[in-house]
Amino acid sequence: APRSAPAAPPVDEKSIAVLPFANMSADAENEYFSDGMTEEIINALVQVAELRVAARTSVFAFKGKADDLRTIAVKLNVRTVLEGSVRKAGNQIRITAQLINADDGYHIWSERFDRALDDIFAVQDEIARTIAAKLKVKLVGDGRQLLVKPPTDDLEAYQLYLQGRYFWGQRGGGLLKGLRCFEAALARDPNYALAYTGVADAYTLLGFYGYARPNDVM
Repeated sequence: APRSAPAAPPVDEKSIAVLPFANMSADAENEYFSDGMTEEIINALVQVAELRVAARTSVFAFKGKADDLRTIAVKLNVRTVLEGSVRKAGNQIRITAQLINADDGYHIWSERFDRALDDIFAVQDEIARTIAAKLKVKLVGDGRQLLVKPPTDDLEAYQLYLQGRYFWGQRGGGLLKGLRCFEAALARDPNYALAYTGVADAYTLLGFYGYARPNDVM
């Protein structure tokens, strides 16, 4: 007799997928910034113990696709979906974020943030905290700790790091571009720990994919 398909696992009420933010900037090259914004919010939400957050690899598989949000939620087994957009012009950013109930497709929360680039970390923290509040999950400790801590005081170094991650994620020739961005970020801030991890990741994959002699890069 044919075997029946396994039952889908139950959906946790406190689960979310952060879909890749759309780049609404006039310059298409600013896509690195919208991708970086997505990853930062994912990283912030992962720190909330009661919240199940879909992995970065899983959500970026839907980038650029017009799938129905409820279909995406079923595939990722989440109850809520966050989608948004980023517009960057000089030192100004506009971020829109919408939290949607996957069961009925209706908005739980929606807001637009018009800020200076200097406030980028505060905006990321505010979005993550608002999501936690809307989903009624408890923050760590007394709830006053930052979910998004500035990894560097140099915004140019931060943007170079985001560019590095964008190129690194493309693999191929992007690995060398990413490495140059990470090294440029370190030139501006020698104490930028994430940029060091970027350098290490770039060298690792350069050796893994055969773009450099493994004995040299390791």
